[in-house]
Amino acid sequence: MSALFPEPTDLDRSGDLDAASRIELGDTLLAQFPTEAACRSSAFKRAAAQRGLSVARAREYVALARWFSPDMRERIFSEVQISYTVLREAARDYSRSGMPDHQRWDALRSMIDSAASEGRKRVTANEYRSVIGSRQIPNQASAMPAEAVIRQLERPEVWQAVVDHIVADPASRREVLLRLSA
Repeated sequence: MSALFPEPTDLDRSGDLDAASRIELGDTLLAQFPTEAACRSSAFKRAAAQRGLSVARAREYVALARWFSPDMRERIFSEVQISYTVLREAARDYSRSGMPDHQRWDALRSMIDSAASEGRKRVTANEYRSVIGSRQIPNQASAMPAEAVIRQLERPEVWQAVVDHIVADPASRREVLLRLSA
């Protein structure tokens, strides 16, 4: 098949996976590539590509799989929904709170317990960021004007990500082709 119409793989929809599935995928990769050096190998890059993941995303999944112990997982996959964004914040300090790992985990555990006792069903990323004292990251889809989004396309890595998404997603491919033929 051509680059525009590649053979679909089971995990081309990796962005649609829930948090548990992403960490499970990280576990699979971690079992094959247990060290940081192994995660920088060409074999790791091939394994990521075979699963429909960018290398950066695959490394992120491995880092989260490494960070969340079985006891932690029991808590985060309980009756209170914890988004992947919150898990990434807890494990990787993505928004740069500067808080040590154990304190970020304690904060999340406390939030899960509070939500459960109050009958709430989820912990949001903004709530978690507030508790750990990190910078708020606006929902970029709604906070960024269209002109700013278009300017982002000038960055080679952003342009490549857009092209990769269109190539990997049949619905996006159809939409682009329909608009080009109009």
